[in-house]
This record gives sequence, structure tokens and C-alpha cells, in this order.
Amino acid sequence: MAKRNFPNSRQNSQVTLEPNMAIAIIGISSAFADEEAKMEHEEDYALGELLCSISGFEEYSEEDYVELYNSAIEILNSEGWDEALMQAVESLPNKDTREAAYITAVTVLGIDGDIPEQEQEFLAALQENLKISDARAEKLVEECFEDEEDEDEDEEDDEE
Repeated sequence: MAKRNFPNSRQNSQVTLEPNMAIAIIGISSAFADEEAKMEHEEDYALGELLCSISGFEEYSEEDYVELYNSAIEILNSEGWDEALMQAVESLPNKDTREAAYITAVTVLGIDGDIPEQEQEFLAALQENLKISDARAEKLVEECFEDEEDEDEDEEDDEE
């Protein structure tokens, strides 16, 4: 599978996805924004961990996550990656779900500690399509990685 660019436009589809499915599709698409032909273990783990912290996913079992992931992949393959991604973006009903989708993408892309140019371009286009201002996006990214740094410090303290 080749790298995923953010699509420039959308065809006229009337499909609306449930917010949880839309967020999962955005997370999976983010994992393929680079030149890797598969989702790395770290990206897969980050996606699962992040989803369980988002409202609406708290009650998901491991089987529910597997079913959601498989359904998202099926939609991506049947609709086409570009179309499914745009459907996902347009299916998010409010600011909170759009921000949750953006945080999901940032986390998946940043899990390896490096966000190369292709991924930055994908993220910038996603931000624009989600209608998140630069200032708000910066704050979300800071909060996202601040929480990760706090967890790393706690783990270091536990080891001592």
C-alpha cells in the first residue's frame, strides 16, 4: 500500500458514519500517511490506547476494538481510502469529535517520536478539513504530548 495523502476533494456520497467509526478511520488513515506499507505495532497500540480514552469508546472490549478496526478497514477498502477519509471527516458532528479525531491522528503519527514532512502535510490538511485553528491545534498537540511526558516521568520515578 502506498503512502496516503490527504484527499483534495470529495465525490458526492451521502454516507454518514458513526463518530466512533469516523475517528477509527481517521486514526488508521493517519498510520498510512507515511511511506510504510503497513501499520506498525506502535501505531496500532497507540490507536487502541487512545480510542479507549475517548468518550464513546470506554465500554469497548478487546473484541469490540477488533470488530471496529476490521469494519473500518472494510470501509476504507470498499469506499476507497480518499473517499472513506473524507466521509469520516464530514461525519464528525461537533467540535469535540473533530478534536478527538485530530488528537488520534497526532498520537498515531507521533508515536515513533518523528513526524516527517509527508505526515506533517497530512496532519495540516486534516486540521484544515476538521476546521481546527492553528492556535487550537497547537494547544491540542501540546496537551497530547504533555500527558505522554508526564507518564514517562511517572514511569521513571517508579523505576527508582
